[in-house]
Amino acid sequence: MQQVLLTLGDSWPQGGELKEDLGQVPYGNLLRDQLHFDKFYNYGTAGASNEDTIMQLQDYIDNNWNETDNVTAIIHLTNPARTRHFPKDWTHWRELDAYSDDRNHWPTDAKALLQQLVLHFFDDNHTVFRSSATVCALQHWCKKYNIDDYYFSGWVKYPKWLSGVNTDKIWASGNETAGDWFGASSHNGEHLTDVETNPYIKPNFAHPNLLGHQLIADKLSAWIYPEDYKTS
Repeated sequence: MQQVLLTLGDSWPQGGELKEDLGQVPYGNLLRDQLHFDKFYNYGTAGASNEDTIMQLQDYIDNNWNETDNVTAIIHLTNPARTRHFPKDWTHWRELDAYSDDRNHWPTDAKALLQQLVLHFFDDNHTVFRSSATVCALQHWCKKYNIDDYYFSGWVKYPKWLSGVNTDKIWASGNETAGDWFGASSHNGEHLTDVETNPYIKPNFAHPNLLGHQLIADKLSAWIYPEDYKTS
């Protein structure tokens, strides 16, 4: 029986801003080595939404899953405002305030379009529903295919879930993030802010550096195998 590790999510599991030529690798690679997995699949994709992780998991099931494998999946929860429904080439979606000062140069029709998109996609209750439905789907498929699934958030807290979500599988039920581990809790929704001198981020813009990825790997190791590891 092979021990298999999956990492799913956005640019954090992908290893955004890490320098491959310097041997810098994301937390999935570090976990593979620390916990001695036989195989490792990293499905992290820059800009991915939580809903994208459903398709990442389906890709693994369709193409690599083997019923004799012992599989562990680490799912990184990103900004819940992201959605598969936005055009991938539309660059304006990151700024949710249609009337912010830095968007005053936009034509009136662009402001009106953005306002309609914000109203349609970003009702708070709708965001809770989408996040809960996504995690419920992931948990259902993981149970069906005998995959041990673990979830943690990079920087946005998830204080509310609909009934049916197994929050025991989510680090601190979504009320503590990796940013909190770094001492970097400020964010603008889309990424961490005020992290220019943070030892777990610098010299990167907003993604963890190698030290940050090592801290994530250590936390996750202690969570998956608490009898063998101690969290700080």
